[in-house]
Amino acid sequence: MGELFDQAVFLKFLAALLAIFNPLYGIPIFLSMTEGYSTPERRRVALVVTGTTIIVALVAVFLGEKILAIFGIDIPSFRIAGGLIILGVGMSMLNASAPSPGDQDAVEEGHKKRSNIAVVPLAIPLTIGPGTIATTIVFAHTLSNGAEIVTLGLAVLIACAIVGLGLIFADPISRALGPTMINVITRVMAIILVAVAVEMVLTGTFNAIDTHYPGFSSMLGGKGGG
Repeated sequence: MGELFDQAVFLKFLAALLAIFNPLYGIPIFLSMTEGYSTPERRRVALVVTGTTIIVALVAVFLGEKILAIFGIDIPSFRIAGGLIILGVGMSMLNASAPSPGDQDAVEEGHKKRSNIAVVPLAIPLTIGPGTIATTIVFAHTLSNGAEIVTLGLAVLIACAIVGLGLIFADPISRALGPTMINVITRVMAIILVAVAVEMVLTGTFNAIDTHYPGFSSMLGGKGGG
């Protein structure tokens, strides 16, 4: 089993995914958009959201880089863009005490189209949006062997399963934790997101320099050593 599983990669990717998915952050939105639904109806919506999230995440992992190549976008540039997106999401989570305007717009739009809320907007973009897709594509780019592929797939499935469980049990979780505790956990997740974003931007910047200006980094290193 050790040859098929990389614990360090798993923990790093799972932490990043859970931070940006932030199941607790989506619970109030989910409850608001499914107001008036019966318990079985809410569970059906939660299962559709989970399934959609898994599909989109796996497509991003296995086909995301190929899709970027079609548009001529290299991974360093996408890593920087994704890092900036995630940084914005993290800062918004740190500073906001209520769902962002974009989330609120999605809630209102969902009320207008109640029959379609599971896929859009609950799954896309509220659960898996640009930041999550960028994270999965960037992490997928680092895959180099079968163990990491298995590890990445497991991390995606487990993160999506946790999101699904959070939605299925949204009502009791919301009552048990209360708004204050959900707010605290959201802030912790936001700090993790900001750290992930900074790492992505810095790594992407140095990779872009190496790609577009070969030898520039080594030249700086040579000057520093002198």
